[in-house]
Amino acid sequence: MSNDAWIEMFRLIPEEERTKLVIVLQNASEISVDTLIRFEPHFLLLRGRVAGTIDEARGFFVPYNQMLYLRLERVVSVGEMEAMFPQELPPMAEEVRPAGETPMIPPSERPTPTVPTDPATASRILMERIRAMRASSASRFPSQM
Repeated sequence: MSNDAWIEMFRLIPEEERTKLVIVLQNASEISVDTLIRFEPHFLLLRGRVAGTIDEARGFFVPYNQMLYLRLERVVSVGEMEAMFPQELPPMAEEVRPAGETPMIPPSERPTPTVPTDPATASRILMERIRAMRASSASRFPSQM
C-alpha cells in the first residue's frame, strides 16, 4: 500500500475513533494510538504506547512501509463502518459474479443476524452447533474398528 493511501485511510477515520486505533506492524508488534500528530510523506508521527505495556505517552515515528493493518480496538457494527466510509466502494472480489448469476444482496438489505447477549444462551447455542457438526461429520466418516 502506498504512503498516500495510508494517509488517506487515517484521514477517513473520525477524530473520536483515532484513540481506539491499534497499528499492527510487519514484525507483529502493535502500537496503541493516543494521538496522531503529523502525517509526513514517509512516516507517521504519533503519541501512544506499545500494546501490552503500561508505558504511556511515548513518541513514535512509524514508517508507512512497516504498517501491516489498522484495527479499531472495540466492537464495531457494520452500520458504523458504513457511516465512517459513506462513499460507494467498488465491489469486493467475492461480490463480483459472472453475467447471468444472481447478484449479491446489497449490505443495506442484508438481514442483521441476532446475536445473544446472555452468556448462558450463547453457550447453549454454541454447544448445539458443535454437537450438530460432530453428528453430521460422524455420519459422513464412520469410525472404523
